Amino acid sequence: MAGMDDVPPEILRAAYQRRHWPLIKIPLYYAMWAGGVAVLYATKDSPWAIPIGLAVCLLITNLVRGLGSIAHDAIHGTVTKNKTLAYLIGLVCWAPSGMSVTIYQNYHLHHHRITNTYPDVDNFVVTDYTRNPFLARALLLVVYTFGYPTYFMFQMFRYIKRLTPARKLRMNLELAGFWGLIGVMGYLMPLQVFLFAFPLAFVFGAVLASVTSMIEHYEMPEGDDAYGSRTYCTRMPLMAWIWNNVPYHVEHHKYPGIPWYNLKSFHEAAYPHYDEKVKANCHGGFFGLVFHLYGRILKFDVDSVETKYQAIDRDAERQKSMTLPGIESAAA
Repeated sequence: MAGMDDVPPEILRAAYQRRHWPLIKIPLYYAMWAGGVAVLYATKDSPWAIPIGLAVCLLITNLVRGLGSIAHDAIHGTVTKNKTLAYLIGLVCWAPSGMSVTIYQNYHLHHHRITNTYPDVDNFVVTDYTRNPFLARALLLVVYTFGYPTYFMFQMFRYIKRLTPARKLRMNLELAGFWGLIGVMGYLMPLQVFLFAFPLAFVFGAVLASVTSMIEHYEMPEGDDAYGSRTYCTRMPLMAWIWNNVPYHVEHHKYPGIPWYNLKSFHEAAYPHYDEKVKANCHGGFFGLVFHLYGRILKFDVDSVETKYQAIDRDAERQKSMTLPGIESAAA
């Protein structure tokens, strides 16, 4: 046995236990967001308004990521087995990202089915766009610094085709509802407050989404989920707390049925049973890992990617993958 297969069953059983009280973080995060907006109102005429605004904006960015982690669990069915309630929780927690939770669910469960293969959206194959070494490295830096949400948005068009007419309608209602609400906020709120509370938070969120996408899957192999992603921030408890343990990504991919609130404790109990290759992909920090991966991008080898995919018909491979269903949700 290898990878994470030696984890004792009693540790796994404990990790799968569900609790409802962690959902209190949903109103807590929204209350913190509202408190941040109140601070923006109270300090909008202060000489410190800009640094205070930036601090509040960074807080909101991280709250949105934390809410997104709960939404992510809702689509996996680990928040509740009630499908309607799971959808509503996912909607409430995912809407602040500006995306449809309906399309995200279809994509994300499929991502788990095809992780790190050529058609996987999270496997950004830069040679699909350029084979010039300089431009390839530049494009990788753009995508993994701030451009991943833009790349992601265009990739979602192929997932829209997988939706039923009813799901397409629901997707559009979700988007219209959230962005309509943002429009109302923009009309009612002072411009300075609105900019820090919403648009600038989306910009910071794009950076965070891009960097964490790089950390989680860049240059990771397909195959056993124990080796297909990275865990990070294990020695940064505040960051792991506010992001609701989404950095424990190896654990999530190997055992997607473990609720977010058990991932940290599972990692700590199971870590001695991981093989050395899995342990090598578990990192205590964040920023050092980011710069290490940027260094790998600067040494990116176009020929190695071309060699990796030279035997496949890229269009056919992508079309074939879209016929595969996503993994089962625990709420199914």
